[in-house]
Amino acid sequence: MKNLKKILSAVFFSISFCAFSEISFENPEINSQDKILFTIKQSITGSPSYSTAFSADAKTLLPAKILTCYPEKMELLSKGSVLQVRNRWGTARYSFSDSTLSWTSRADSIPETAQILSPQIASPDGKWLCYIKKTGIAEGELILKNASTLQETVLDKNSHPNYEKIPVKWNSDSTIFVYEKNGNVYFCEPKAAFQKVQLAEKFRLIGRGNINSVCWANSKNLIYIARDLIYRISSNELYTRGLYSSVIEPGTVCGRLPVVFDEKHDEFSVNSKASAIIFIQSKKIINLFKLNESGFEYVNPVVSKTVTGAGGTVTALKVFWTSDTKCVLWLSLLSYENGAQISAFYSLGNELKFLSSTDSVIEPQLSPDGKKICFAKENSLFVFEANTWTEVDHLSGEKIVSFVWGTDSSVYAGGESTVKKWQLGSEIEKSSLLFLSAASKVFWKSDTVVFAADAVKKDVFYEFDELKGIWTKSSETLVAASGSVQNGKFRVYTGNAVNSNFKNALFVRTLSGKAVTKAYFPQTMEKRQVPAKIILAVDALDDASGLSSILYVLKKYKIPATFFINGEFIRRYPKETVQVAKSGYECGSMFFTALDLTSKDFVVDEDFVRRGLARNEDEFFQTTGKELSLLWHAPFYKADSEVKKAGKNCGYSYVEAGRFSLDTITLEEAARGKPGYLSALELVSFYAQNLVDGSVIPVSTGLSKGTRSDWLYEKLDLLVSLLLSNGYEFVTFNEMF
Repeated sequence: MKNLKKILSAVFFSISFCAFSEISFENPEINSQDKILFTIKQSITGSPSYSTAFSADAKTLLPAKILTCYPEKMELLSKGSVLQVRNRWGTARYSFSDSTLSWTSRADSIPETAQILSPQIASPDGKWLCYIKKTGIAEGELILKNASTLQETVLDKNSHPNYEKIPVKWNSDSTIFVYEKNGNVYFCEPKAAFQKVQLAEKFRLIGRGNINSVCWANSKNLIYIARDLIYRISSNELYTRGLYSSVIEPGTVCGRLPVVFDEKHDEFSVNSKASAIIFIQSKKIINLFKLNESGFEYVNPVVSKTVTGAGGTVTALKVFWTSDTKCVLWLSLLSYENGAQISAFYSLGNELKFLSSTDSVIEPQLSPDGKKICFAKENSLFVFEANTWTEVDHLSGEKIVSFVWGTDSSVYAGGESTVKKWQLGSEIEKSSLLFLSAASKVFWKSDTVVFAADAVKKDVFYEFDELKGIWTKSSETLVAASGSVQNGKFRVYTGNAVNSNFKNALFVRTLSGKAVTKAYFPQTMEKRQVPAKIILAVDALDDASGLSSILYVLKKYKIPATFFINGEFIRRYPKETVQVAKSGYECGSMFFTALDLTSKDFVVDEDFVRRGLARNEDEFFQTTGKELSLLWHAPFYKADSEVKKAGKNCGYSYVEAGRFSLDTITLEEAARGKPGYLSALELVSFYAQNLVDGSVIPVSTGLSKGTRSDWLYEKLDLLVSLLLSNGYEFVTFNEMF
């Protein structure tokens, strides 16, 4: 743990918030056959920034052809014969049988706002895909898709969009998967689902819970936890137990946990022999237990360790069981020291042992044979032996965006410039180019041959294969000189765009006959409203349960927020207070104690408010070495005119949330008749439908008193991505006023 703290404190980090949107056309040129080449560079809040190359036709103005394919997400399909690549422009597939890249779906127009890609889970054999198709503000459908025929069937019509995970788990031989629906867990055979011979869903019930309640030990055994009981279910018995689920237990009891399993916040993982279970409580406590063969006896503890002292707040965690049932644990952390995001690896046996750390935010992956782990670090991909944690090989040269294992000895590496096949241990040719991710410039080498300059190494060039849709590296020494912008019939150029989301527009002008000038993309000349500005007010009163989730989302989408910190929070969570302050976020005051300032139990006069604000300033400074902004609001936004006037006399500006202060209303208050209680998903829908320019969205880090069915911070990822895609711009209070 101490080693990790030193690494975390040494990481340089400076927070920056992207502008809402900037899309520009660059380097257009035309050949004698009226074919145009250009790139579109996009910097959009919440999405990767890169340039995409296009070819187009000045004569027909038909939809432009995409020449490069940025690997925002990748999945291996059809038993490894197809590599699927997804990005904001659509979905493309690379076929290894004939080395071709083709698009299976494309965006109808240039994506102007943040296009957040939902995850897709491919079955281990790559024949099936599961994903959530968005159908409303906070609604979606859980879909099972045949990767070859593209045929789809709906598993759950009332699912909810999720940008981190899909509520599905496949067994290792791809014959069965389990999924979550309406507070229950079901199983499904993909072939039967499409052949219309699947039993009714009520006969495929495993039990109450969600996807965290189940885990495959191997292709034949599913582990299911209900409250504190651990069940082992044979895949051969699933249908029998499903048919008689009302009268028999879901499986064979193989142990009992010492605490009740909370499927909303807890997770677990089981080794392939179903002899050991790792039980993770709220991403804070790691427990390793030995599983019993059968019986109601409590499981035998091996090790229990908190990870709250690992140098940062845990935002994600994954368990890797190796081929000989040893365990490697991966943590994604936000540093207490400076808010930097970092990954750390541990081995878990008789103790929790630190292995190494990286600055990558990409989730590592275990090889198909369970012997090696691949992860990104700086501008390299590394593969380590999972059991000994020794380096097997590494691939350097460019920043990695995504990657996926091909075989036990090959990895498909998606970089910011290229997508390559990396053969481990190869001394002759370590990697082979599949296609380009992006290009800094595309140009005509001759009237028919298209070349591109590497997105980063601008002195490296590639030649385009029109028939296959891929690129090959050129051995020629070239200079990407400015090409011709006219050919006697047409001239291409960039000029002012009416659409505020575009820095410029691409125009085509006729040079013979009747003079006509047209924007190649009509949407660039469509007037857009100025983005409405909204503010996230993060309220840290007396509990830090949701802080890691909030910080993760803010960093993920590179958006600002204003934190209002109460003295009780500072005293209880000094590390977390430092984390917020040194991450660069605007910090205001929420008084020195969690007190209702409108209560008649205390005399709340100007002197009381002055001393309370001053004390909070001092405690914040002593803890962080930084000063609070002169912004404040009372705990729970409860303040009368006298309280606000007292704060103003102290030099503070009071912040109002109006009718949007809803996420701290508890179930207990609702039971006593207080109106306004909404679930997290209902809050997302409410904000999406009611926000206007200047609105404030309060997001609580949690409350130590009172309960809720869920919290807004648990759905903040969904809310932020929704608002960005709807054209809102996040600002701070000081930026607004």
